[in-house]
Amino acid sequence: MGKLVEYILLLLSVVLVVSTLTGSTNNYYNEPTKVTDCSVTKKFAEFTNASLTPNPMTRGKAYYVKGTFHIKKTIQWGIVHIIMTYNFKDYTNITFIDDKFNFCDFFLALTKFRCPITPGIYQLNYTCNGNEAVPKLFWRGRYYAKAAAYNENGEKIMCQKAEVTIN
Repeated sequence: MGKLVEYILLLLSVVLVVSTLTGSTNNYYNEPTKVTDCSVTKKFAEFTNASLTPNPMTRGKAYYVKGTFHIKKTIQWGIVHIIMTYNFKDYTNITFIDDKFNFCDFFLALTKFRCPITPGIYQLNYTCNGNEAVPKLFWRGRYYAKAAAYNENGEKIMCQKAEVTIN
Protein backbone atom coordinates (compact mmCIF):
# COMPACT_ATOMS: atom_id res chain seq x y z
CA MET A 1 0.00 0.00 0.00
CA GLY A 2 2.89 2.38 0.78
CA LYS A 3 4.40 1.89 -2.70
CA LEU A 4 1.03 2.75 -4.32
CA VAL A 5 0.81 6.04 -2.40
CA GLU A 6 4.42 6.88 -3.34
CA TYR A 7 3.66 6.12 -7.00
CA ILE A 8 0.56 8.35 -6.99
CA LEU A 9 2.48 11.22 -5.35
CA LEU A 10 5.33 10.82 -7.88
CA LEU A 11 2.83 10.85 -10.76
CA LEU A 12 1.16 14.01 -9.44
CA SER A 13 4.56 15.69 -9.05
CA VAL A 14 5.48 14.88 -12.65
CA VAL A 15 2.15 16.25 -13.92
CA LEU A 16 2.68 19.50 -11.99
CA VAL A 17 6.25 19.91 -13.23
CA VAL A 18 5.34 19.18 -16.86
CA SER A 19 2.39 21.58 -16.79
CA THR A 20 4.62 24.31 -15.33
CA LEU A 21 7.40 23.73 -17.89
CA THR A 22 4.99 23.77 -20.81
CA GLY A 23 3.48 27.05 -19.68
CA SER A 24 0.13 25.48 -18.88
CA THR A 25 -1.57 27.36 -16.08
CA ASN A 26 -4.89 27.10 -14.39
CA ASN A 27 -6.40 30.58 -14.51
CA TYR A 28 -9.32 29.45 -12.36
CA TYR A 29 -7.70 31.05 -9.32
CA ASN A 30 -6.92 34.30 -11.14
CA GLU A 31 -10.32 34.93 -12.72
CA PRO A 32 -13.09 36.70 -10.83
CA THR A 33 -16.26 34.76 -10.14
CA LYS A 34 -18.70 35.39 -12.97
CA VAL A 35 -22.07 36.75 -11.93
CA THR A 36 -24.79 35.94 -14.46
CA ASP A 37 -28.18 37.49 -15.10
CA CYS A 38 -31.23 35.31 -14.39
CA SER A 39 -33.86 37.99 -15.07
CA VAL A 40 -36.84 37.14 -17.24
CA THR A 41 -37.29 40.76 -18.25
CA LYS A 42 -34.93 43.72 -18.43
CA LYS A 43 -37.60 46.42 -18.36
CA PHE A 44 -36.69 47.67 -14.86
CA ALA A 45 -32.95 47.25 -14.49
CA GLU A 46 -29.83 45.42 -15.61
CA PHE A 47 -26.69 44.59 -13.68
CA THR A 48 -23.83 44.10 -16.16
CA ASN A 49 -20.09 43.43 -16.02
CA ALA A 50 -20.65 42.00 -12.57
CA SER A 51 -17.83 40.15 -10.85
CA LEU A 52 -16.84 38.90 -7.45
CA THR A 53 -13.21 38.54 -6.32
CA PRO A 54 -11.10 36.86 -5.06
CA ASN A 55 -11.77 33.46 -6.53
CA PRO A 56 -11.90 31.36 -4.48
CA MET A 57 -13.12 33.43 -1.55
CA THR A 58 -11.59 32.84 1.88
CA ARG A 59 -13.48 32.56 5.14
CA GLY A 60 -12.86 35.59 7.37
CA LYS A 61 -11.38 37.63 4.50
CA ALA A 62 -12.63 40.59 2.46
CA TYR A 63 -14.20 40.22 -0.96
CA TYR A 64 -14.98 42.69 -3.72
CA VAL A 65 -18.06 43.17 -5.88
CA LYS A 66 -18.13 45.35 -8.94
CA GLY A 67 -20.45 45.96 -11.84
CA THR A 68 -22.76 48.46 -13.51
CA PHE A 69 -26.42 49.02 -12.66
CA HIS A 70 -28.54 50.37 -15.51
CA ILE A 71 -31.80 51.49 -13.89
CA LYS A 72 -34.54 51.93 -16.52
CA LYS A 73 -37.54 52.88 -14.34
CA THR A 74 -37.65 54.81 -11.08
CA ILE A 75 -37.46 52.51 -8.06
CA GLN A 76 -39.30 53.87 -5.02
CA TRP A 77 -38.92 50.85 -2.78
CA GLY A 78 -38.09 47.17 -3.01
CA ILE A 79 -36.96 43.93 -1.42
CA VAL A 80 -33.79 41.93 -2.18
CA HIS A 81 -34.10 38.18 -1.59
CA ILE A 82 -30.75 36.40 -1.25
CA ILE A 83 -30.38 32.62 -1.19
CA MET A 84 -27.07 30.78 -0.82
CA THR A 85 -26.94 26.97 -0.81
CA TYR A 86 -24.24 24.34 -0.45
CA ASN A 87 -24.49 21.00 -2.22
CA PHE A 88 -23.62 18.46 0.48
CA LYS A 89 -21.91 15.38 -1.00
CA ASP A 90 -24.09 15.56 -4.14
CA TYR A 91 -26.90 14.34 -1.93
CA THR A 92 -28.78 17.37 -0.64
CA ASN A 93 -28.63 21.16 -0.71
CA ILE A 94 -28.10 22.95 2.59
CA THR A 95 -29.27 26.56 2.69
CA PHE A 96 -26.85 28.87 4.49
CA ILE A 97 -28.61 32.14 3.63
CA ASP A 98 -32.27 32.73 2.82
CA ASP A 99 -32.99 36.31 3.79
CA LYS A 100 -34.74 39.43 2.58
CA PHE A 101 -33.37 42.96 2.79
CA ASN A 102 -34.71 46.43 2.08
CA PHE A 103 -33.61 47.22 -1.49
CA CYS A 104 -33.13 50.92 -0.75
CA ASP A 105 -30.83 50.22 2.21
CA PHE A 106 -28.95 47.61 0.17
CA PHE A 107 -28.51 49.96 -2.82
CA LEU A 108 -27.40 52.80 -0.50
CA ALA A 109 -24.74 50.58 1.08
CA LEU A 110 -23.45 49.45 -2.33
CA THR A 111 -23.57 52.70 -4.32
CA LYS A 112 -24.17 55.57 -1.84
CA PHE A 113 -27.41 56.55 -3.70
CA ARG A 114 -30.74 56.86 -1.87
CA CYS A 115 -34.24 55.91 -2.98
CA PRO A 116 -36.05 56.86 -5.05
CA ILE A 117 -33.52 55.66 -7.59
CA THR A 118 -34.04 57.45 -10.85
CA PRO A 119 -33.22 55.98 -14.26
CA GLY A 120 -29.52 56.10 -15.05
CA ILE A 121 -26.23 54.24 -14.84
CA TYR A 122 -24.72 53.52 -11.42
CA GLN A 123 -21.25 52.06 -10.89
CA LEU A 124 -20.71 49.52 -8.15
CA ASN A 125 -17.25 49.01 -6.72
CA TYR A 126 -17.77 47.64 -3.22
CA THR A 127 -15.41 46.09 -0.68
CA CYS A 128 -16.88 43.77 1.93
CA ASN A 129 -14.60 43.45 4.94
CA GLY A 130 -14.73 43.49 8.72
CA ASN A 131 -18.13 42.21 9.89
CA GLU A 132 -19.21 41.71 6.26
CA ALA A 133 -16.28 39.42 5.35
CA VAL A 134 -16.97 35.82 4.36
CA PRO A 135 -18.29 34.23 7.57
CA LYS A 136 -16.05 31.58 9.14
CA LEU A 137 -19.21 29.58 9.75
CA PHE A 138 -19.36 28.69 6.02
CA TRP A 139 -17.95 25.31 5.05
CA ARG A 140 -15.24 25.03 2.45
CA GLY A 141 -16.58 24.20 -0.98
CA ARG A 142 -18.86 25.36 -3.78
CA TYR A 143 -21.97 27.44 -3.11
CA TYR A 144 -24.78 28.52 -5.39
CA ALA A 145 -25.98 32.07 -4.77
CA LYS A 146 -28.97 33.93 -6.16
CA ALA A 147 -30.18 37.46 -5.48
CA ALA A 148 -33.52 38.70 -6.80
CA ALA A 149 -34.97 42.18 -6.28
CA TYR A 150 -38.70 43.01 -6.32
CA ASN A 151 -40.40 46.41 -6.43
CA GLU A 152 -43.35 47.60 -4.31
CA ASN A 153 -45.78 45.84 -6.70
CA GLY A 154 -44.01 42.48 -6.36
CA GLU A 155 -42.56 42.68 -9.88
CA LYS A 156 -39.05 41.29 -10.29
CA ILE A 157 -36.65 44.20 -10.87
CA MET A 158 -33.53 42.09 -11.43
CA CYS A 159 -31.98 38.69 -10.73
CA GLN A 160 -28.36 37.62 -10.47
CA LYS A 161 -26.75 34.26 -9.73
CA ALA A 162 -23.25 32.91 -9.21
CA GLU A 163 -21.34 29.80 -8.23
CA VAL A 164 -18.93 30.72 -5.45
CA THR A 165 -16.05 28.68 -4.06
CA ILE A 166 -15.04 29.29 -0.45
CA ASN A 167 -11.78 28.10 1.14
